[in-house]
Amino acid sequence: MLGRADLILFSVSAILTIDTLASAASMGVSWFTWWGMTMTLFFIPYGLMMAELGAAWPAEGGLYVWVREAMGPRWGSLAAWFYWINMTYWTASVYMVFAGTFHSIFLAPGLPAHLREGTGATWLQAGIAIVLTWLTVAVGVIRLGVSKWLPSLGGVVKVAIFLGLGGLGLASLRGGRPPANAFAAAELLPHWGDSLTFLPVLVYNALGFELMSSAGEEMRDPQRDVPRVILVSGLVIAAVYTLGVMGILLAVPLGELSIVTGTWDALQVLGRQWGTAGGTLVLLLGIGFLYACVANIVTWSLGVNRLAAAAAAEGAMPRLLGRLHPRFQTPYMAFVVMGAIATVLLVGNATLSHRADNVFWMIFKLSGVCFLVSYLMVFPAFVILRRRRADQPRPYRMPGGALVAWPAATFCWLFIAGSTLLFFKPAPTADDAAGAVRESWLLVGETLATLIVGLLLMPKGAKAPETTGRDTPPARPSR
Repeated sequence: MLGRADLILFSVSAILTIDTLASAASMGVSWFTWWGMTMTLFFIPYGLMMAELGAAWPAEGGLYVWVREAMGPRWGSLAAWFYWINMTYWTASVYMVFAGTFHSIFLAPGLPAHLREGTGATWLQAGIAIVLTWLTVAVGVIRLGVSKWLPSLGGVVKVAIFLGLGGLGLASLRGGRPPANAFAAAELLPHWGDSLTFLPVLVYNALGFELMSSAGEEMRDPQRDVPRVILVSGLVIAAVYTLGVMGILLAVPLGELSIVTGTWDALQVLGRQWGTAGGTLVLLLGIGFLYACVANIVTWSLGVNRLAAAAAAEGAMPRLLGRLHPRFQTPYMAFVVMGAIATVLLVGNATLSHRADNVFWMIFKLSGVCFLVSYLMVFPAFVILRRRRADQPRPYRMPGGALVAWPAATFCWLFIAGSTLLFFKPAPTADDAAGAVRESWLLVGETLATLIVGLLLMPKGAKAPETTGRDTPPARPSR
């Protein structure tokens, strides 16, 4: 049985996201206020709702099962499609972060000028990302027994990096080094501007509670433990993210902060004050950052592609994605299609831009939109299941009854919808104003294309399985 400490560690590992840490820090000092508002107004009610759904339908399957149970197989199919396709897009974006950091640590000092920056560096990093993508496909097909230890070790490494950033940043202040950005009270006030471009990242970074909630049947006392777990894990997550962002903002001026290599840049600056020992620590944290990126993608792809295969077996996604390898019995075609789409995205965006950070941000925005769209179906499903499936056993129930559940679900839906729309705001990473507008329209086109393809691929004969949702596909691993 899972105790309170187990659930707290589970949730912290699931929700901590390292590849977007520099993007979050790009909001500047106002991030701290925005983050506090997000954790208070969205994170807590969202967590309580996910806990109820997961406790009522605890066999792994997450939002795909909830939407299917509430709104029917076609809506479940659409949720599964956006959830799966987000993974293929996210793979490309995370590996661009890996490639940029790897380039900065190991390659740039010994490369000719045309490969250190600009178009040459962008193509080099895109190439590294493509190689990693197909290595992930190979690992997913063969499995190699990595699914058990990668997420746990990855979670420990992520926490170490966040704490390392915060600890080094505070040590630099105590050592007399002035902060790279002004931490004045006026800067804490939320303001409209470029910070809004990165605001959806905060919501994106707060998602992941459905992973813990899928273990409802294994909790000792969910009605008592879940609210406390959400409160404690929320405080831990808020504190760890705060330390990470603070460390970056103490080290790197906003005008020089790269959303791709910002975490490594901050570690380098903060480690210099400690000489050789600091350099060794920073290098280890940098290598840990690279490991965490790979661990995130490998473990997520294992879970999401299994979900896609199970949905395909039910007729809710294209049968191709459910095809199993004859020897390894893994959903190998789901991995191959994932690799092909990620490769096309990397090549296409590297062709359109000579900046690696722009390539990352454009692909990440597409991934983020699809990820958030899949959640837009979850909050209506929560309300519908409360009404239509009131007889379903719920080891944990969100307190307050319908008077709390309906407004909370509506507010969280609006929060997700607003964040989704903000992803279409012109990107500050674009080459110029015209390019930013063009990229926004490109994102609109890519999102519509993703929706249309999902509708076209939706099996016309999809029908709900004869279950109560308890023999469903596996939930996602930690992001």
